[in-house]
Amino acid sequence: MQPATLSGRLGQFVAGIRCDSLPPDTVHAVRRHTLDTLGAAIAGAAQPEPRAAFAAGTAGFGAGGRTALWGTASQASPALAALVNGTAAHALELDDASGCDHSGAVVVPAVFAALDLPGCGADEQDVVAAIVAGYDVGRRVMEASGGYDDHNGAGWHSTGTCGVFAAAAAVARVLRCDAATTANALGIAGSFASGTWAFLADGAMTKRMHPGHAASAGVLAVEMGRAGMSGPAQVFEADWGGFFATYVRDKCQPELLVADLGHEWRIHRSSIKPFASCRGTHAAVEAILGLRDAFPADAIERVTVTVTPTVEKMCKGKGVGTVVDAQMSLPYAIAIASLHGGAGIELFADHVRLGPEVRQLMERIDVQAGEGLPSNVAARVTMTARDGRSATRAIDVPLGSPGNALPQEQLLAKFHSLATPVIGGARAQALAQRIMQLGSTAPAAGLSEATRNIQSTRTP
Repeated sequence: MQPATLSGRLGQFVAGIRCDSLPPDTVHAVRRHTLDTLGAAIAGAAQPEPRAAFAAGTAGFGAGGRTALWGTASQASPALAALVNGTAAHALELDDASGCDHSGAVVVPAVFAALDLPGCGADEQDVVAAIVAGYDVGRRVMEASGGYDDHNGAGWHSTGTCGVFAAAAAVARVLRCDAATTANALGIAGSFASGTWAFLADGAMTKRMHPGHAASAGVLAVEMGRAGMSGPAQVFEADWGGFFATYVRDKCQPELLVADLGHEWRIHRSSIKPFASCRGTHAAVEAILGLRDAFPADAIERVTVTVTPTVEKMCKGKGVGTVVDAQMSLPYAIAIASLHGGAGIELFADHVRLGPEVRQLMERIDVQAGEGLPSNVAARVTMTARDGRSATRAIDVPLGSPGNALPQEQLLAKFHSLATPVIGGARAQALAQRIMQLGSTAPAAGLSEATRNIQSTRTP
């Protein structure tokens, strides 16, 4: 018999996921997204947001614990480590996208933290199954909540609001919880669902915190359930206070939450970023790079970029006083791509971001909303030169998307560029090899130990 509630059906589904029943390409996707998340977090650990999260967490909850804080010499309790590592993974805007939205920064820190919870006897196959479960549930919640445009357009940052369900599902699966416990954890997780786009007004740090909070809350939701806390069985569908009714009442499609469970794994809808900016800017950056030889920066009279209404609203700003501002700015991404031939993290440094050359070019860039674009990551760019020449380039499926995957060699190069300066070449290589072979029946405690050895001389 099917459980009566949506969370009950998800709980049954999550508890039944087995690594050895997953398609090989799905297991490979888990490895790729896990490695990508670890690289982003190792490099991001030195940023102010995870450092603040660690300081606040130790002050508020106390020091101690044995869960590694990636890219540092420190350890913490599982819930605090999930908060810090999730925040670090998102701190450079290099983590994956198009899941819950940023599923990797939510799910991977939660799963790795859960390996240190009492009674966890997970093996590597449980880790793979848990990460698959997290990506699946998080994306399903977002799709059922009106999809990215409607859910985020209502003011919610789906990484936080939908991500907490992803984390709870992933933690429940890695702990081998039964269907009822998993469903209950999802009910509890609903009380942690949070995160808004208010940060966009002034480039506040809270954007970076949202995946960390979701990861940590997922850990707590499962542990609360295991300790006897009950959550609402109708967390999704309750008319008063249910997630769908509360967060996006008129646009929700609850049936998408459980449609075709196990037939199309949602991790394959996630993208891996080649650039250190909002995913909504990547198509335009690619278009600029394709036009750059014919239209050098000093020859540009005007650039017009057409994107979806959501991306226009989100990324049209020209204020770049903070790194968050710049990474959410289409004009800035286009300017650095034109001037410097890329949008790597080094191009968001103060001396570039605040320089007159970038500012002058940004003033000649217009962002407009358009209809007929095939997805919310597509863009059309029209370049006009001072001599009157013009050209238009459209990118419908930017690099890193499903159907246009980041090549394996570029994925590995990205990981090493982020991890090696922090943990050294030998440890980075060993970690990459371990993650890209993930899925054996070896105890996951060994994986946790390997992660714990990711240490530098610095602390958060």
